[in-house]
Amino acid sequence: MAKRKDTLRKRLEIAEAKVRTLRDITQEVRMPLTLIITPLLSLMKEDDDPHRRGIYKTLRRNAERVLLLVDQIIDITRLEQGELQLQMKETDLISYIEDVMKIFSHDVKAKMIFLNLHHDMEHLPVWIDRLNFDKVLVNLLANAFKYTAVGGTIDLIVEQDDSHAYIKMIDNGVGIPEDKLPVVFNQFYNAKLSLAERNITTGIRLDLINRLVQLHHGTIEVKNNAEGGCKFIITLPLGSQHLSKKEISTEKDERQSYLRQLVEERHQKDKPNADKDDEDEKKKRKRRQRIVLIESDMDVSDFLMSELNNDYDVTLCATGHEGIAAIGTTNPDMVICDVRLFDMEGHVICSRIKSNSVTSHIPVILLTNNDPNLDNMELLEAEADAYIMRPFNMDILSRTIVNLLHRQETLRLKYGRKNDLEGMVNEVKLKSPDEKLLERIMTVINRNLDNADFSVEEIADEVGISRVHLHRKMKSLTGETPHDFIRDIRLKRAAQLLAQGDVSITEVVYACGFGSTASFSTIFKKQYGVAPREYMKKTRNEQ
Repeated sequence: MAKRKDTLRKRLEIAEAKVRTLRDITQEVRMPLTLIITPLLSLMKEDDDPHRRGIYKTLRRNAERVLLLVDQIIDITRLEQGELQLQMKETDLISYIEDVMKIFSHDVKAKMIFLNLHHDMEHLPVWIDRLNFDKVLVNLLANAFKYTAVGGTIDLIVEQDDSHAYIKMIDNGVGIPEDKLPVVFNQFYNAKLSLAERNITTGIRLDLINRLVQLHHGTIEVKNNAEGGCKFIITLPLGSQHLSKKEISTEKDERQSYLRQLVEERHQKDKPNADKDDEDEKKKRKRRQRIVLIESDMDVSDFLMSELNNDYDVTLCATGHEGIAAIGTTNPDMVICDVRLFDMEGHVICSRIKSNSVTSHIPVILLTNNDPNLDNMELLEAEADAYIMRPFNMDILSRTIVNLLHRQETLRLKYGRKNDLEGMVNEVKLKSPDEKLLERIMTVINRNLDNADFSVEEIADEVGISRVHLHRKMKSLTGETPHDFIRDIRLKRAAQLLAQGDVSITEVVYACGFGSTASFSTIFKKQYGVAPREYMKKTRNEQ
């Protein structure tokens, strides 16, 4: 019996030593992090360059994320050693939650998420430690925003009965596997989740939340919703009868700094320079090459936007479905897509782009991970134009973008207005999906070349795409509208016939589908610099 007690005592001493070591390490980490953040704040105040300021904000946000994680580890160690003593104050729960929700106003706009508060009472007094209960609600909401797709919903519902207050947070995000629900509040829990959930980790966050709720003499539970997403339910006792004298704060009602720090972190925009930055951005955003960026990680997307916005017109999408819709509406010059998104895989999006004749010409860059779960064969079969491995070198990505856009421009010029199209009038040699589409278009045009009533709508019907998509595709590949392209083909064919010298101008007019000799002469002279009759004489003399 004595031996067992000694063994137990030694295990407890070892456990306490590990906790102390962890706490010491985190305290040591906190100092250099602070020394990183402080100079960054100085740089942000001193430097007016919009590009560098964007980089500074990304560095600061991620450094503060690490700092927050360190603080959470410190809180866990204090809980382990029984050093965390809450100081409760009577608080109106309704206005309190409204204040916490303001922290996420930027996230609401960025992800277009509907964040709602529902309650039947005007006020609901509860006793909480405001500093530490901030951490409960902020971390729960941060999890909900992280794993709820763009356009999703997060509802906060406040209810009460005779003895308890209830805070229910319901989202329509990815949810949690049923077999993992009993252990999500375990320390360092990391579920093995499905593709859509693969990068989800709860870490120490839910463990800390659970412990803090227990210190408030409450409970927290989690359930999955039948329609998707999950529901967290926090139960808190009403009144102060359950509190000891040590737990009741005697200090003046003074809001502590945690919530304010988060508000500043998420909303500090350096207002004196904000208007200037907006004006600079508006001046730059003239007609530039368009890129659709499909990236679900907000920090990565913020960084890429700051890097690319100076040179390109970038449309940011957080989900695959949003990205596909944006490609259809913006007709981009390039697509950059992460391989891991909330709703689908990047190679699936790439395959859709490449298999559609309307979008197959668009270069696609896939941002891939060193992930053993990735099917490399599926990635290769997607026929992306480039694959960039994370963590990527921005110089390599930038060079790849330039090279692919240059290649696309070369293809456009190949079929552009200034190129000699005689060889394409009767015979077209094609290799790519874009050239196959052009072959079908050229076949239709050649077949109807003598039809003066032939229209763009007829081309679209025979090729099998809409008039709008035909216009976009022709503009991308040739630099011309379908109408201008048909006119140039008619003129090229007319020039060929005139050069042969064995036909009259009237025959050329009707053979090439021009409505009248007068209009043909005007258009021909504008294109070739001489009237049709002069062109005929000139080419005969040259022969």
